[in-house]
Order: sequence, then structure tokens, then C-alpha cells
Amino acid sequence: MTTQNPPTHPPLRQRFWDFFGSMRLAIGLLSVLAIASAIGTLVKQNQPMIAYVNQFGAFWAQWFERLGLYDVYNQLWFLAILFFLLASTSVCLIRNTPKMLRDMRDFKNHTRTNSLRHLPEHDEWRSQASLADLTQHAADVLHEQGYQTRAKKSKAGTYISAKSGRFNRIGYVLTHLAIVVICLGGLIDSELSIRAQVALFGKVPQTYSNTPGNVPKNGVLSSGTLSYRGEKRLVEGETIGHAELTYDQDHYLLQELPFNITLNRFAIDFYSTGMPKRFASDVTVTDKATKETFTQIIEVNHPLRYKGVAVYQASFDDGGSAFDLDVFPLNGTVAQAEKTQATMYQPKTLSYGGKNYSLEWREFKTMDVKPFGDDANKNLNDAVQKALQTTGREKVFKNMGPVINFVLRDEQGQDVELSNYMSPLTIDNFPVLVSGVRTDRNLDFVYSFIPADGEQSPRDFMRLRAALANSKMREQAVAQYMRSQTNLANFPAGAVQKSAQKTIDLFAQGGNALSDVLARAPEDQKKVIVEFTLSQLQATMWQLLQLARAAEGLPALESSEHNATFMQISIKRLSEAADYPAPFYVQLAGFKQVQASVLQMTRSPGQFWVYLGSLMLVLGTLAMMFIQERRVWLHILPTPDGHRLVCAMHSSRRTLAYQGAWARLRNRLFDLTADKSSNNFPDNLSDKSSAP
Repeated sequence: MTTQNPPTHPPLRQRFWDFFGSMRLAIGLLSVLAIASAIGTLVKQNQPMIAYVNQFGAFWAQWFERLGLYDVYNQLWFLAILFFLLASTSVCLIRNTPKMLRDMRDFKNHTRTNSLRHLPEHDEWRSQASLADLTQHAADVLHEQGYQTRAKKSKAGTYISAKSGRFNRIGYVLTHLAIVVICLGGLIDSELSIRAQVALFGKVPQTYSNTPGNVPKNGVLSSGTLSYRGEKRLVEGETIGHAELTYDQDHYLLQELPFNITLNRFAIDFYSTGMPKRFASDVTVTDKATKETFTQIIEVNHPLRYKGVAVYQASFDDGGSAFDLDVFPLNGTVAQAEKTQATMYQPKTLSYGGKNYSLEWREFKTMDVKPFGDDANKNLNDAVQKALQTTGREKVFKNMGPVINFVLRDEQGQDVELSNYMSPLTIDNFPVLVSGVRTDRNLDFVYSFIPADGEQSPRDFMRLRAALANSKMREQAVAQYMRSQTNLANFPAGAVQKSAQKTIDLFAQGGNALSDVLARAPEDQKKVIVEFTLSQLQATMWQLLQLARAAEGLPALESSEHNATFMQISIKRLSEAADYPAPFYVQLAGFKQVQASVLQMTRSPGQFWVYLGSLMLVLGTLAMMFIQERRVWLHILPTPDGHRLVCAMHSSRRTLAYQGAWARLRNRLFDLTADKSSNNFPDNLSDKSSAP
């Protein structure tokens, strides 16, 4: 009785080597890498933490931060996956490339005849021709159809081996090598060199509260950093020799450049829609080592390349424009604006009512183009809101002129974001000054407006507001109103004057004081009372505005439809004045624009390898798709009455093209080598061949 030996397992080292170079590990790593890359694409990287909290909530934002999803491409786990994929694919190449190269050279002419008969595509026939003729004819046919051949003679017969498409194996080698090259390029272009300087060479990332001019030496990376990507904003005439690199959400580093760059001039052109058509920077570059200089214009898709650093035109920004502001109070009896100046990016402090307020500038544009709908402004009360929405059957782009966007912050830290336009916007044929308000940057602006006077300014409205807050001026306005009335013969003058005074006093209290009184009127008389009260209010307010203008030595306004509309809008806006979230109105009176160019400085030595790997991947894929390897064996065996020919073909992919190639080759060989007069050979050759 024989005993069977237990199966032996390969050593652990061999099993680890096989697993490390296996396809399942590579596919697993590629899948994880693809998911991580998708997350890095969908989730904006290196944003302030508050933005992620607003988007995902406090709980998930904290977990996503721990997982490193806000800076995916620089996480150690992402780089580790990239490294292991590089190593795994390299092992696969080391193991299989020599075998594939040998297989490309090998004609496999040691195949047995019986094994050919087991292949799906095979056939055999007899011939009376000589061995030399059969060999020559077969070789000619194979060469004619693009095969390389090798012949081997033995006592058993002549063995002819042929093959085509051997470079199909090069496709497998190229695709695997492409992954290695791309991963290598990705690692070269990663922030490993930056992280290494921080971890090993004492570089300290700086907080954004520390301006670039105050960054110490340990916050500046050397010019020998392998790869980096940073930005810098330059105003016209400014010279810089470094770039700002984002390290994480709260820190940055300065990267020393091998040259200085000076912005001579920045130019920008716009389409009629307000979108930038072209923006370009005229710069002068000075080599720090040789002091050589040259000038170049940097545009989108036309970067500056010098000493391994590419400088791209990334975007544009304000470079610190100067503003002339009129600050109008929105309560009290003062109507005149306080004139002041401000500079973009420099907070402005205003004192009002014994409190300090800070104006923090966010954006300034000399033109702001909005889409207006054909049905946007039918109702004056919400015309601005509708006009600035992007819905509607037809849109006409209109330039709304200069606009300042800023955050108004009080002493308690409460803030509101405002967007005030300098020029009036015409709605329903009447000019209004627009102000956008929002308390959350994730929300859209809610727009309000005040009517513009004949000088296209808010001064008449502010005069009316201040006069309304003055009780003596209200009494004078009522008296003036009584003198202007000539049709009060049927009404007691004292009752009319008392009613007018009460109406304007209630309206001056703001809120819903007047509305609450009118709401208590008898239902059968409410319509008449409301109409009379509103007409009386408009008449007294008109007199109030005339008094306010006269107090400043201005001429009286003429009674007209335009001025009547002005009064209607003013009364409406004054009734809603309490809803405006600021104690004053900031009007842009003038400006001096300073342009700035945002340049991106990139050093990317791995870019070449990524491009090369991508080209290799394309060529390898094309080779595997369009080059099909085929092998043919023809055995010529001597028999007592002539020779027997056994032919077979094999390919890893049995496509329709392959089936056609087999049929053509078999028929051609038969035409040249078969003994057609033999009674033992069938008339239909396909009867002897197996189905595919």
C-alpha cells in the first residue's frame, strides 16, 4: 500500500512575492486610489474649516478632517497607496517581462502532432508532392499572409512553426510600465519634498495672520525644493521673489524662487456679458544669480517658463483700490453724509451713535453684469429681487456699474454682508439705488433699494428721512399742507390738521404704527379712510421734503409725475427702514482702481514622466486592442503513399477576424499542397475542420 505525500506549500517569502506582484492587489490599490481621487475632485481642497462645517455639519466635518479628505493628495495614506501601487506593478514587471520577451522570440516548434489535433482550429490532408516542394509552398503561403516561420526537420517529419503579432506582448509591458512611470511622476510632483523640509530641516508653517513680509527664515523653503505649486498676487509696479504655498487650511509657507518678477502692467478685456475675454500680465524677470533681465507677456495657456519654474496667469484681483465714501445716517435728524476714504483689503472703522463699526472689504468691481428678464420688473416692490434672479424666458445682460462688497461688523462681533451699487438701476422707468444684504455667505443676497433724486443720488431721500425724524419740521409740513389745501370748505380745518399731524407722527414712529391704527377702522369705512390717510400722508411728506430742501438753500421741486413716483417709493422704503440691518448707508462716491494679477508658480519635474506614462498607456492599450498574436503549426509527416499535413492555429482571442484568418490560411495551404485527385481527401475542406 502506497502513502501519498501531503502537498508542499511554497515558502512564505515566495508567497509574499507572488501576492505583492499579483493582479488582485494592483486592482485593489487602483480602486482605492480612484475613489480617493474622486473625493479629492468633488470636495474642494484646503478650504477654511467653517466652510466644511457649513457644508457637512460639525460632526461629519470633524471626521472628514481626521480622514484627511480636505487635502487628499498630500495625505500619507494616499502617497502610501501610490507607493505600493508603484512597487506592486514593478514586481509584476520584473516577474513577467523576461517571460514575455522570451515568448515573443520563441516559435514553439516542439509541439507534438497529437496536441495539434486537440486545438479548436486544425485540419489535415494528404499530398503526393515532395517534401521540399511542400515545405517551400507552405513557407511561401505563411510569408504571404504576414507570418514569420521556422522549420525543423527530424526523422518523424518536418515541423514548420509560424507566428504573427508578436508585439502584442509589448502592449502588456507598456501598460504596466506606464502605471509605474505615472506613479513615479505623481510621487515626484507630490509635496513629499515640502513635508520632508518641515519634518527634518526645521521649516515651520506660518499662520495666515502673519503677513509674508514678517515671515522668518524658517518659514521660507529653499529654491531647491523638488516640486511645489503656489500663488502670488501682484499689483502693478510690485516685485516679488517668492510664492505662497498652502500647507494646510490654516498655514502656509513661502517658496523662494530663482528669479524676481515685476508686474509692469496688467490688462483685461471683457465680453458684453461681463465675463473676462482676455487678461494678461506684462512682467520683467530678473535672474537672482546672473542679474540678467527679460520681459514677457503671460496669458492664460501661455505661461512663462524659466529655470524649471512655470508661471501661469491664474486670475486677477483688486490690488488695493482707493474709495471715496458717503456715509448717510439712517436715524436721527442729520441728513448730511460723512465723507471718508477707504482702501481695499484694509478694514475701515466708523463711529456712529457712540459705537464702533468695522467695514471689512470683500470685493470691488468696476462693472457687474446681471441677467435681466423681460418680465422681471412688473411689481416695483420686488422688482430688484426679480430683476437679479436668473430665471425668465428671455435674458438681457445689463451692466449695473461699480459695486462694493463688504462685511459690517459691530462691537459684539455680529456681522452682515452688504453689496452696494454706485450707480442707480432703472426699474419701471425710475432710478433706484440698490443694496444687497445677506447674513450667511452660503445664501443669496436679498436686495432692497431707495429712490434716486434728480442728481442720481440718495440725498433727497436722506433729507426726507432726517426731516421725518424732526417733530418741529413735521409740524411745519402739516401747516404748509393746510395752507396748500383749497378744497376743505366742507371739512373742519382743525380736524383735518389734527388728522394730518397724527398721520405723519404715527408714520415717523416707524414699524407698523400707522398700519395698526388703520386696521382698526370700521370695515364699512376702511377703504375710504385708508385712501384719504395715504393721500394726506403723501401730501404732507411732499411738503416735508420741500422744507428740508429749503433748509439747505435748495430750490423747491416741481410737482410732476416723476416726483410723485419718488414720493411713493420713498414712503414705501421709509416704512421698511427698520428692516435694513445697518445704522447707516454706505454710498460709493468715487474710486481709483488698482489692478492686481494673480500668478501661479509651479515647479513640476514629474510632469514629463506623467505625460510619458500617459503616452505609454495609450500605445500599450492600442497594441493590446489592435495587434492580435497568432501562432500556426504545420507538420509534414511521411507516409507510404506520400505525405500527411497536419495544420493548426491558436490565438488567445478567438474573434471573427481570427476565424477569417484561419479560413484564408487553410484554404490557401490546401490549394498549393493538397492532392486533390486523392479519393481519400474530401471535396469540402471545412468538413475536416472543427467548429470554432
